[in-house]
Amino acid sequence: MLQHPYTTPRQQAGRTDTGASGNGKTRRITITTVMLACAIACGIVQPAFIYEGMSAWHNDIGMFWSLIGLVAGAALPFLLRNRDEKPEFVCLITAIITICLPISPLTTLMAQSALIARRDPDRRIYGLIALSSAATVISRLRDALMPAEYSIIGTMLSSTNDQGHVVHAASQPSMLWSGLLLAVISIAIAVIVGVANRNTSRARRAQRQAAQQQDRAQMLQFDLANQQLADAIATEAHDTLAHSLSLIAVNASALQVQCGTLEAGNITDQQLHDIAQRAEDIRKQAAGALDEAHSIIDLLRNPNKARQTLGPDDTTSLSRESLSGLIADAKAAGAHIDTWIDIQDMGAIHPDIAKIAYRTVQEGLTNARRHAPGQPIELEVTCSAERGIGVHISNPTGMQAQGDATDNRNGNTNGTDIESTAGNELVSTPAGGNGLRGIRQRVVASGGTCTWGTDQRGVFHLDVVLPSADARQQASEADPR
Repeated sequence: MLQHPYTTPRQQAGRTDTGASGNGKTRRITITTVMLACAIACGIVQPAFIYEGMSAWHNDIGMFWSLIGLVAGAALPFLLRNRDEKPEFVCLITAIITICLPISPLTTLMAQSALIARRDPDRRIYGLIALSSAATVISRLRDALMPAEYSIIGTMLSSTNDQGHVVHAASQPSMLWSGLLLAVISIAIAVIVGVANRNTSRARRAQRQAAQQQDRAQMLQFDLANQQLADAIATEAHDTLAHSLSLIAVNASALQVQCGTLEAGNITDQQLHDIAQRAEDIRKQAAGALDEAHSIIDLLRNPNKARQTLGPDDTTSLSRESLSGLIADAKAAGAHIDTWIDIQDMGAIHPDIAKIAYRTVQEGLTNARRHAPGQPIELEVTCSAERGIGVHISNPTGMQAQGDATDNRNGNTNGTDIESTAGNELVSTPAGGNGLRGIRQRVVASGGTCTWGTDQRGVFHLDVVLPSADARQQASEADPR
């Protein structure tokens, strides 16, 4: 069956932005077309009125001037197509041409609005806005100074008959005031539209940035979830495989010792039985380790299944039965364990806490067998609703520390350097793994404490305290973070 490739939130957002950009491009083309049509129409009408007046007066220079304005009024609006890249240039050119030629100020007002929408205000922008506003006022007053029949403003204010002839022409002062008022209103509308477009553009840009940040947060959350799952699988692999492999190593060492003590030709049936039993234990433990390795591989191949499998269950949760199994495995491998088990009211313990406690005991026994083989182990486990779970494991390390008792709070194990908190010399021990460090991380994350170290007699101690469900809830309520 073909599987769809995984698509990150950023890739999804990319496809969405592509569609949105296509719609935005179509909308922009439509707006530009409407703007050009309106600007060209207005740019042609005003020079046509003036040309008619110049023709009636037989003013050749005025006719030529109005003809140039007619051409400019039809061509100038096409500069608006560059309003995004060069709004200052477009505003400057349209304002100058509007001042020099008898054309409508609509193109200049559109350029002014585009400039306000696309540039933050500064001295240069204010100067261009003032120039374009002056061009608008000049254009309106120039039209108002023409006779009523040759003026757009005069035609609107005058009375005409059915044939279109002016019956009652508007007065010159009323035309001037009307032109000035129309210019002010036009400039105000252009400024308002420009500011509105700028705010809309900023809001859309902020939305895009917010969407990008949201996509980034989703990607980081996805990566974090994957990393947490990988850490959980790595922890599970260490907890299970390390335990099984350490049992194999201990049994193999014991088998080697037994074989070394045998005398050729003088092997009793009991010795043969012990060797066969030890070999059978190694075989079973190796088979179990192989099954655990297959389970880990299956978790890596099925992340969704892994999240369910890594949860607490009866075999990996602290109970009398699970503790008995751990102790029996350790004793079968030749470990000497003295135990004190006091488990009460397991129902008050959260399942996750119970699993951490189980893994703590498992790692403590594995650590002792690995770094102090043959040494006696003391195990104490207590559990109650009031005090939570307490685990204490100790074993001699075979080395004598100098000075007062040491308590390494930095998280060193049997197989790492032990530091004296009383300022004494360091006691070097062989290098070890990260099992106890992983236990400490889980214990601290659950609200418990985890300390270990070696005292002056060379005895290693591991102490873990885990809260009950009630204590954990009270702690979360006291610290809402």
